[in-house]
Amino acid sequence: MKKRSADDAIRAALARDDPAAVELIWDRYVGDLFAFLQAMLRCRQDAEDVLQMVFVKIVRKRRHLAGARRLDAYVYQIARNEASRFLKQRGKRAVEARDGSWLSPAEADNVRREWAEHLQHALERLPDGQREVIVLKIYREKTFKEIARMLDLSANTVASRYRYGMERLRILLKDAKS
Repeated sequence: MKKRSADDAIRAALARDDPAAVELIWDRYVGDLFAFLQAMLRCRQDAEDVLQMVFVKIVRKRRHLAGARRLDAYVYQIARNEASRFLKQRGKRAVEARDGSWLSPAEADNVRREWAEHLQHALERLPDGQREVIVLKIYREKTFKEIARMLDLSANTVASRYRYGMERLRILLKDAKS
């Protein structure tokens, strides 16, 4: 199902207050939201926990979602707010409790795993906005236009964050090789 028709189906289900609307939202957004939350929280387990909180919030706000001008931006704003709330509640413990494997491939040889760890460490050193855009662009294969819609930013801002983030990553990864 194309993205536009998927969103139309979601809006129609939300307008009818159809319980299946939440399942449609899950199917449409779960993968990208999970990647986005991992980029924000830098911990797979925390991203899973916050993802559940996001969908609880979506269920509670489903009537507001029906009238949202931009469904994707609304869903990502909920995710961003829940992640921020989570980090604020956990405070310093959130940083200390990271599992260190939010980007590492589950099944990889030692060389790939080591490279993924270097890349993850470099990504963690980027500003949040740059890291989020890079993860969505590279790992979720989103266009700048799609990312701009998701995050409610201009395409130019997204492209700039990507460019500056990639420049910084090159430097960080070059330093890691030395």
